[in-house]
Amino acid sequence: MDTAGNHWKVSRILTTTQPKENGPLDARVVVGLYHAHLEYKDQMALRDVNFTVENGEFLCLTGPSGAGKSSILRLIAMDARPTQGEVIVRGMMASKMNRRKIPQLRREIGFVFQDFRLLEDRTVESNVEFPQLVVGIGKAQMKKNIMRVLTQVGLWEKRHRYPRQLSGGEQQRVAIARAMVNSPKILLADEPTGNLDPVTAQDIINLLFRINDGGTCVVFSTHDHQIVKTFGQRVIVVDNGEIKSDIKRTGDTNRKASLADRMYRPEAPVRRPESESMHA
Repeated sequence: MDTAGNHWKVSRILTTTQPKENGPLDARVVVGLYHAHLEYKDQMALRDVNFTVENGEFLCLTGPSGAGKSSILRLIAMDARPTQGEVIVRGMMASKMNRRKIPQLRREIGFVFQDFRLLEDRTVESNVEFPQLVVGIGKAQMKKNIMRVLTQVGLWEKRHRYPRQLSGGEQQRVAIARAMVNSPKILLADEPTGNLDPVTAQDIINLLFRINDGGTCVVFSTHDHQIVKTFGQRVIVVDNGEIKSDIKRTGDTNRKASLADRMYRPEAPVRRPESESMHA
């Protein structure tokens, strides 16, 4: 790798997109990865990843397992810092991030995981309450927020239940409510439909669309080709830690399309003619 040349590229692109104190120069850009590299011990997870995401976009990251999709989401959430390059989220730079700014970042970003990661010993209501406790929301406002997001995901009537009393799709909706309770500008979803059947996955995709329609930027990863083909408005393909393509459809996706056609349905038993049955 040409270290000097790479440093020049990073410096040049940062000087043209350097954020002001109140945010980036281009207010439309809410996420920017600028020639970002990420290395885990002796393994290079991401190489020269470079793209921006505008406010209100619905972006799909796709590629095989281990391609680097989750690593990109970790960089955006600043759960990991780039080994080289820069990551800027809502005007906050990874290179200058400190503990004092973490609560502000947590208000800007919601995160949804494939395995839900709910607290099994707490009710639905308590699970959604938790992120607000972290950032110090007052009790009165906390109750209003919980009602708002649980109503949005259709689970207000089940607020006193525990995760084990819910279906997989319901648990994922709780996870989305928890991610959205602080009204983040960006929602990151890491394989949110990976453990769900097609019909339930459809419900989750529809919920993400509604959240996006409300103005939240949604970035989700999936290796499900059918979801990408059906709903991908802007699709970034990742493989071996590198971006292979970044394509945006010119027309709108059909949000009424169904994933249910992929469901397995056992073949109906063949009915033999009555006359044939009599002579069998």
